[in-house]
Amino acid sequence: MTADANPGPGVSVVICVYTEERWRDIGDAVASVLAQSRPAREMLLVVDHNPALLARLRERYAAGAPVRVLANAGPRGLSAGRNTGIVAARGDV
Repeated sequence: MTADANPGPGVSVVICVYTEERWRDIGDAVASVLAQSRPAREMLLVVDHNPALLARLRERYAAGAPVRVLANAGPRGLSAGRNTGIVAARGDV
């Protein structure tokens, strides 16, 4: 089966990020999700109150990558970031 014929589960992957110091880890996490044999429906990167990182990620993943980059809509912290991703997700989380 081709990837088009088998879109995989309706799963949304939420990755919460907060610092450019973890730039390589962010890229590795995205690459890992993209490399899965059953791709996710979507991937969301939720940036926790870091405008520079938000801009950099939006630029990096703007050109056709299956990644949505979102700003954390809640207070600072991992829980609020996850909640932002869950609210925005189109698939199962």
